[in-house]
Parts: sequence; structure tokens; C-alpha cells
Amino acid sequence: MLSGAFWINKPAELTSSDVVVRLKIALTRNGYCEKGFKIGHGGTLDPFATGALVVLVGEATKLADTYLHSVKAYSGMIAVGNRTNTGDLTGEVVETLAVPSLNDEQWQVLADQFVAEDYWQTPPMYSAKKQDGRTLHSLARQGIEVERKAILKKISEFTVQKTPLTSELSFHVRCESGTYVRVIAEDLAKKAGTAAHLRTLIRTDSSDVSLTKCSDLETVMKLLEEKAPIENISAFHPLLDVATHLQTLTVTEIEATAMLQGQPHAVYSVIEKFVSDTRNNPRYFIARLASGTPVALFERLSEADSHLKPTYRLQRIILWHG
Repeated sequence: MLSGAFWINKPAELTSSDVVVRLKIALTRNGYCEKGFKIGHGGTLDPFATGALVVLVGEATKLADTYLHSVKAYSGMIAVGNRTNTGDLTGEVVETLAVPSLNDEQWQVLADQFVAEDYWQTPPMYSAKKQDGRTLHSLARQGIEVERKAILKKISEFTVQKTPLTSELSFHVRCESGTYVRVIAEDLAKKAGTAAHLRTLIRTDSSDVSLTKCSDLETVMKLLEEKAPIENISAFHPLLDVATHLQTLTVTEIEATAMLQGQPHAVYSVIEKFVSDTRNNPRYFIARLASGTPVALFERLSEADSHLKPTYRLQRIILWHG
């Protein structure tokens, strides 16, 4: 069974799910995987956006949440003066305001506020977020707008620069998962007394995956159709090399075997060893053998928990709920 991840530079006009489907068909048709194998991605990109997309295959799909709930970085262009109903270039202009005559330094002062201060972001209506069991974008398409609760989001970097002879700003932002970059653009414009929308969006980093290390989808598809050996496809990274962004605890063969057998004392012994320092309590950590082989993934069940509990086991390990 093939297990690992494809690092893809998602093209514009395709959804993240479109990319997954194309790879799934090619992997099945060309004998890399049997029908019914597991495949998914580690974080959605809007159809108009491009950039780093992690497509997980086989046992690596158990790591999807660790990519979904990880730091992301984006670059792109903000068009100042017009707000659209979708927050990006695919929507209709719903508001036009004068473009302020701010220089680079003045724009950067506004951008710095997103990093230095608490940033509460209201999810956009055109989003997949659900409210009362319905997605916001389905309501938006019916002309219905509902009140949304603002969410505190961590922005660790945000730089902007004016583009000569245009009313656009180039930007780079690093933020936690679930942050809407479209809304950041709109909120930046509000601070300047104007409106804006995203004209382009490129995801440059998704946790440990950099766009510079991603391959074009068509290049990968061509190699798959040619039935190239998987080790010759540079976009594919085996399970051993996936999830390097997670904190790691090295376990012995004896500890690994005990965890495979579902022995509670072995599991909690590993947890205790990892969180003996109470400050060392990340959302996820991964247990590996000294060889680097992943053994188990641990997830903290809630921010209030003082202990970590196992959720997934990798490498033929049966899911164990404790």
C-alpha cells in the first residue's frame, strides 16, 4: 500500500478536491494503488488561489488534521478601492471607495497592528463554515446574510508594499489555520478608510511544505500516466518523511510494540515522558522509532486538557480509543 504525500502546486480554476480526484484516478488506473485506497488533502485552497497543497495517501491520511491545523503562509495582490461580495476577484463589486494616498510606511503601520494586537476576524458569508447546519456560502447565494461570531486569530507576519502606478498592494502573511486572507485584505482596507478585495492568492507554505518544493499537477500526472517508479516522482514523499513539522518523541521497539497491542500503561507512559515538562503540551506530537518510522500520532483533546491522548496509529496500527 502506497503511503505518503504528494506536494502539489495547485493551479488556478481547480478546487482542492479536483486535484485529489485527478490523482486518485491516475494512481488507481496506473497500478500504484488498489481501488478504495485512502486519499485526501491537508487544507483547502479556493479555486482562484494557487500554491502549496498537501495530498495525503494511504496511512498518511491519518495526518490530515495536523496539516489542516497548522500555520500557513500566503502572498498575493490586494486591489484597493473596490469590495466584492466574495472578497476576491471572482465576485461582484458591491462597494467602491476612494483609494487613500498612503505611502509604503503608512500601509505597513496599519498591517503591523494585525501582528501586535489581538485580531478578531468575522468569517465571510462566502465560506464553507457552517451555521445552524448550513454552509454560509449556500445562504449567501440565496441573498441571506446572518450574524457571525468573530474569532480570535493569530497573525505572526504581515507585510505590505504598494505597487507602482496601480492601486494595488503586494503582501505576505503568515497566520494560523482557519484564517481567511480575503477578510484580512478587507480589514486592512477598513483601517485605511477604504475597501479592497484579493486579486491573487498564493499559498507559499503549509506547515513543513514550501511551494518551492512543490511540483506542478500536470507534471505529476504525466509521470503517473507513464508509470514512472514512485521514487522517481519528486513530488511524492514517503510516510517516513511526512509531518516533519510535528514535535517528535523517540520510542523504543518495546514501547512501540506495547502501544501496538493497545496496552494503556505503555501509551500513558509515553505521554507522561513527553509532557513531563508542563510547558511541552502541543496540540499534536508523533512517536517514532529511532529509525524515524512513525508509530503513533497523539492529539490533545482540548485546550483545557493537561494530558495528551492517542487518536491515530500509523503503519498498520489498529485505531485504539483507550
